[in-house]
Amino acid sequence: MKNDMKKTKEPGLIFRVVLCIIVIVFGLFAMKYFMALKKPPHKSRVKEQMLKVQVKKAVPEDVQVMLKGFGAAKPIKTIKISSEVAGRIIFTHDRFEKGAVINKDEVLFKIDASEYEATLNNLTASLEQKRNLLSKRHTEYSADKKRIKTLERSMDLARAEYERVKILLEKNSIGNRTTVDRKEQEYNSAKDRVDQMKRTLALYPAQIKEAKAGIKSVLANVEKAKINLDRCTVKAPFTCRIKQVYMEASEYASRGKQVLTIANDATIEIEVSLDSRQVANWLEFEIRDPGNNLGWFSALRSEKASITWLEAKENVWEGYVDRIIEFDQDSRTVTMAVRYETTDNTCRECLPLLEGMFCAVQIPGKILTGLYRLPRWLVTTDNTIYIANEKRLKTRQVEKVYAHDEDVFLKGNIKEGDMLILTRLLDPPEGAALKIIK
Repeated sequence: MKNDMKKTKEPGLIFRVVLCIIVIVFGLFAMKYFMALKKPPHKSRVKEQMLKVQVKKAVPEDVQVMLKGFGAAKPIKTIKISSEVAGRIIFTHDRFEKGAVINKDEVLFKIDASEYEATLNNLTASLEQKRNLLSKRHTEYSADKKRIKTLERSMDLARAEYERVKILLEKNSIGNRTTVDRKEQEYNSAKDRVDQMKRTLALYPAQIKEAKAGIKSVLANVEKAKINLDRCTVKAPFTCRIKQVYMEASEYASRGKQVLTIANDATIEIEVSLDSRQVANWLEFEIRDPGNNLGWFSALRSEKASITWLEAKENVWEGYVDRIIEFDQDSRTVTMAVRYETTDNTCRECLPLLEGMFCAVQIPGKILTGLYRLPRWLVTTDNTIYIANEKRLKTRQVEKVYAHDEDVFLKGNIKEGDMLILTRLLDPPEGAALKIIK
């Protein structure tokens, strides 16, 4: 029974296998047929991609180096005016206020001078007394010098009379002892007057010297009183601007008390810090005295400098380099003083250069020759540029010599007549085809 069922299944399995093979063969023939019917794609010619660029011819230039720095403007002279005498402020200028401009020799303020006037008057009277005393001493000295001659003559006569009566009494027994004693007393009195007069005359030079010293002392006090009196009136030492007012009229000012601060805006100075290497490489120096070379700080040429207010760049003033202030070893910078004289203002339509303005200062330096100019963004980080050579892109190695504003000046593998590419390119392939546009 089992054998019969096995014989029945074998023909069906074979049939199915044969059928599958037929289907596969038919499919292969159909695929090959349809593939034969497919047309091959149209082959087009691949064109090379061209980069559109702008170029300019390389022309060597001579450029003057400009050292640029920044700083705030300030007047070179700012004075704090204090009261040199004590007293009440009784007068101030009509424009005694911050920001006011006061002309030279105008009175800023006055201190009450009544006490100092009284002191001066008292000293003047004392001086007159001292001078009268000196004159009196001279007169007495002159009179006593004449008087001593009379006294000496009287002493000589008294001595002669005394000797005469003494001889008469002792040798000739003429007269008496009483007369001799009286004559001797008269002689001694005359001699005593002469001695007293000599002592008096000896004291006159010291008294005269003392009187002169007294006069000098009073004169010194008089001068001091005059100075104090003059100090009661304070005038503007120059045409100035009032920066700050600390005291007003009717206030009491003690000696040394600050009353106001003034500034001289005639000369404005800007301190600019520059890289010391740039200063050494680009600025011009000269040897003024070969036998007394004090170094490059003293040999700086006084060059003109351009001053620009950063808040309004149309305001430009012409100044000059006055001096080098210091060299900072830590920051490797050189601080320079650039001055501007308001009397030399050539920018008639500009604002005045005022204290506190933050400015850019450009100082001219050496002139560099044979450099090529390009916008700085066209030079890659590895100092290369692109040029057009027979409408192919070429890379050239260059060296940055000097940069100013948006331009950089180059030297290196570049020569006159090269076509410099002015279009920004991002990692272009070497030798790429170029299409030059205007």
